[in-house]
Amino acid sequence: EFPEFRVRRHSIPPFIPLERLARQFLPQQPREFLGILFQHLNAFVGRRHQLEEFQEQFSEWLRGAPSSNSLCNLLRFRYRIPGKSEI
Repeated sequence: EFPEFRVRRHSIPPFIPLERLARQFLPQQPREFLGILFQHLNAFVGRRHQLEEFQEQFSEWLRGAPSSNSLCNLLRFRYRIPGKSEI
């Protein structure tokens, strides 16, 4: 029999549905809970890394710094086309 698992203090970003996942999976499927939580965290870190790579690789074309939401799934930026005159 499993001891009762609970989520206590954590640093999981608030946009990850931690409470819902805990209610759904933690009581009977703790490994499933950890697997799904890992997927959410990995997706967030991957998107954030892509934003950093985008800024590094295309910095000469970007006008100002790109902005994103906390999930890093919405990106706003301005760019210029090399060789075109600026307006």
